[in-house]
Amino acid sequence: RKPFPDDQVEAFLKETQKLDISPTFIHALYLVNLASTNNDILEKSINSLVIDIQNGARIKSAGVIVHIGSHLGAGFDAVKDQLVAVIQRILASTENCNLILENDAGQNGKIGSPEEISYLIKTINDDRLKVCLDSAHLFESGVDIRKIDSVEKFSQQLTQLNLVDKLVCLHLNDSATALDSHRDMHANIGEGEIGLEGLKNLINHSTFNSLPLILEVPGENRAGCDEKNITLVKGLIN
Repeated sequence: RKPFPDDQVEAFLKETQKLDISPTFIHALYLVNLASTNNDILEKSINSLVIDIQNGARIKSAGVIVHIGSHLGAGFDAVKDQLVAVIQRILASTENCNLILENDAGQNGKIGSPEEISYLIKTINDDRLKVCLDSAHLFESGVDIRKIDSVEKFSQQLTQLNLVDKLVCLHLNDSATALDSHRDMHANIGEGEIGLEGLKNLINHSTFNSLPLILEVPGENRAGCDEKNITLVKGLIN
């Protein structure tokens, strides 16, 4: 990661204002692992995130979304103190832009369950630490959002974990893998295992219906998000 050139920052701010695009977010590198026991990987992860957050502040981004990383089988308890210290260091080194923790798909070793995120947010206790939910990860980790009562139960869980007020965005993706698969693979809207009704259940629930939606879908010919996916999502909003 490198600081954004001034001319690109100026052009970005001008264009987002002209097109009325707000809020904007930055996604951290997928190679980031804040739980790594390899000091070289850890320092590169920290430095990358610090630059991302500094860049985010310059483009008036709402925050930098990050996958926390993996404990590689050691267990969350083995790395939680390191995670707290590392995140505190990143926040202390930056300002004017949030750090946003994303839920994971429950893959072996990955960190990002609601309970783990809640622990980090409660322990660190910093207003700039926020949460992004990914619908595919949610489904892949075992929450059946195809059922409205499951969405309600999950909402209640977030309330109990004091995470509702920390939510700032929703990655809206269908899942190419089955419920509780613990495999992170996105599908186009309505073409995966969740389907249109499941995604509709989630985005229209009172806990989630005011969140900005970001699509991370393959699109036609795997060229990324496209008009077809966006139109489908707009049709799901009550």
